[in-house]
Amino acid sequence: MNACILDWLENLAEIGAFKGQSSILELGPQDFNFSPESLFQLASRRLGQKEGRECARSIQDASISYEKRQELFYSMFGFEMYRSVDIYDQRASFRLDLNTATSAPSKFDVIIDCGTNEHIFNAGNVFVFTHNSLKVGGISLKILPTFGDSTHGFYNFHPTVYFDVARENSYQILDFRYIDDLMRRPASRGAASLFSQDELAHGLRSFSGSATVHERILRSFLAILKNADQQGRLSWTHYSIDYCFVAMKKKSDLPFRYPGQGMYQIEFQS
Repeated sequence: MNACILDWLENLAEIGAFKGQSSILELGPQDFNFSPESLFQLASRRLGQKEGRECARSIQDASISYEKRQELFYSMFGFEMYRSVDIYDQRASFRLDLNTATSAPSKFDVIIDCGTNEHIFNAGNVFVFTHNSLKVGGISLKILPTFGDSTHGFYNFHPTVYFDVARENSYQILDFRYIDDLMRRPASRGAASLFSQDELAHGLRSFSGSATVHERILRSFLAILKNADQQGRLSWTHYSIDYCFVAMKKKSDLPFRYPGQGMYQIEFQS
């Protein structure tokens, strides 16, 4: 979890996305990859300077249990209960294999995936697990690679999958951001998206629109690579990767429905 993800979570909290939500489940216990100063600044904004300083200090205190420190972190966004799930990580609250598990032991208000789904071979099952483990009105937060992360995990997830899952399962997409150059973007960009949500939703409805979206992604990616090459940093691991940050609200408790790609349905039914 890096500073860009911090910025996005704060943005979601500010628009009231987490209002009334008290429990959160992490898919894969997360480690923090942001500076103590970034954490302190966030805590001060969310809790006030005095309480924020104490919260930030406790989150970084290794003598406190991992689960308690994570719970403190998420308390800045209004959550009261934290749990995690993983088959390998000993820190996980629930030891479940996301390749096969159908649901968590209980339902949660928010489920956050900061880059676990791409490591699960049965990738579609993670969407099913999330759906079954969310309360109605709960929010799925997906932060997954979409382009360029070719040596990381099994898969990249294209933007269309979120719109198609949402359409087929009556999810409301609260926020969708295409985060280009996730690992090296300047702090001033925060969680600024390469596209607006409407631009992506409209572009992915047709072959011609998808081609335009793809061209824009390539132009951005090539510009980043060119700059890296000129500075002699092209070989750096994770130099240039794009992610999608997506917040989707579950509106129905009907069983999960596997989607088809919406673009093809539109094109072939017209």
